[in-house]
Amino acid sequence: MSPWIKTLVYIALGVIAVWTLMPIYWMINVSLKVGLEVYEVFSASLSLDNYVRLFRGDFQRYLSNTAYLAFLTTSISLLLSIPAAYSLSKLPISRLLARGLLVWTLFSRTIPPIVLILPIYVMFSQLRLSDNLSAVAIAYQVYTLPFSLWMMLSFFRSTPREVEEAARVDGAGPITLLIRILLPLTMPGITVTAIFSILMSWNEFLYAVILLHSLKNYTVPLIIASYISEWGVKWGEMAAAGLISSLPMLLFTGYVQRHIVLGFMKR
Repeated sequence: MSPWIKTLVYIALGVIAVWTLMPIYWMINVSLKVGLEVYEVFSASLSLDNYVRLFRGDFQRYLSNTAYLAFLTTSISLLLSIPAAYSLSKLPISRLLARGLLVWTLFSRTIPPIVLILPIYVMFSQLRLSDNLSAVAIAYQVYTLPFSLWMMLSFFRSTPREVEEAARVDGAGPITLLIRILLPLTMPGITVTAIFSILMSWNEFLYAVILLHSLKNYTVPLIIASYISEWGVKWGEMAAAGLISSLPMLLFTGYVQRHIVLGFMKR
């Protein structure tokens, strides 16, 4: 590679890095400023007042609500998608039925979320399930379950058929085959599916803002949105809240990065 091409590559990488890191820098910079200083690119005075106000305002409760909702949503999604994907990919089910179910789940992802939330809201209101974090985790399955089903389906289809046939020769039934053979083989795929499900439910806003009413049940996206009001925008607290809420997902994704790469290599 010629020196000119190397220089152009480095310049392009530098531009991409600046473009990617600038929002993070802006968020950190604004979170350490108060008052009109948030509009300054550089400031000599930095303060932690925004972070202090956040945790004095019970921000840790909103973080725990978000974590609980993400964990419960992911657990339900995996508990439903794993046996469903296993049945559709490994058991002798009618091909027409299997394709119909898969097309329906894929079609549900193309429907605008605001269309689906209306019947869900009416149903939850009649069942007195609104303003309930556990019930909202069920509503989140509109997002996560079709995605998890298609992801797990691809991972189950990629497992070696020879291993399954050897297990059947040894007398393994469908349940034993799933638990003792296929689940260990698809564990990287399960990890990848869980990661993306957690990320989707961690940042979800539309369903939460419609189904959750009490301040004590608010998630982080809702409390961040509440900093925008008719009296102004609390830029400092918004940036601090966004930074704090991003850290758990950044640390979590960094920790399981190896599983993400391994999971996609297994497909």
